[in-house]
Amino acid sequence: MMQALATDYMEGLRLFYLSRYDEALELLTRAAEAGDMKAQHFLALMYENGNGVEQDPERAAYWYEKTAKQGDREAQLSYAMLCALGRGVEEDLAAACHWAARSLHQGNIKAIQTLRLVRTRTEDLAAEAVEAFKTAHAAGDETQAAAQLERAAECGDLDAQYAYAQLLYNGRGIEENRPLALLWMRDAAQDGHSGALACYEEWTHTQEAVEAAG
Repeated sequence: MMQALATDYMEGLRLFYLSRYDEALELLTRAAEAGDMKAQHFLALMYENGNGVEQDPERAAYWYEKTAKQGDREAQLSYAMLCALGRGVEEDLAAACHWAARSLHQGNIKAIQTLRLVRTRTEDLAAEAVEAFKTAHAAGDETQAAAQLERAAECGDLDAQYAYAQLLYNGRGIEENRPLALLWMRDAAQDGHSGALACYEEWTHTQEAVEAAG
């Protein structure tokens, strides 16, 4: 199955670069619909830029989202930008922050600028998420509290980033994920949160000590 997908994708690319666009589109779409991430991303680019097909922002957004959910950091950033612009999808600044943050945490430094620009417009969204976190926390709903704290962190609230990193580090209300916790703590520290800076330094030294001992 995987070999067949790869064959469709590679043959689709070959035909695309030979300007045999209809044939290329058929093969690439077949591979994409079967779950081939590379084919999905290439289709998204085709539809976004109008390369070999009529420009179609909605189809571009559809395939970018499919690829983003599979973990492609470039697609995550592209989809974040479409969400921020309301191009091909309804404008959704929270979703834009979510996908840009995911892209950044996979090492895509190009996502930093997108996050900074979008977060200039998400102060109210962050505040709403903080209030929702407080309500869920007071009700003892740790899962919902963690989800709202993540949303506030993604929308740029530094205190939320600091607190969410601690939840991830200790596995409270969510699955423990210390590498991701370090990334969120780093983000808050780099944006000037003094508590996060001290905590990030401590965690980094602890990790280095563990790795040295191992």
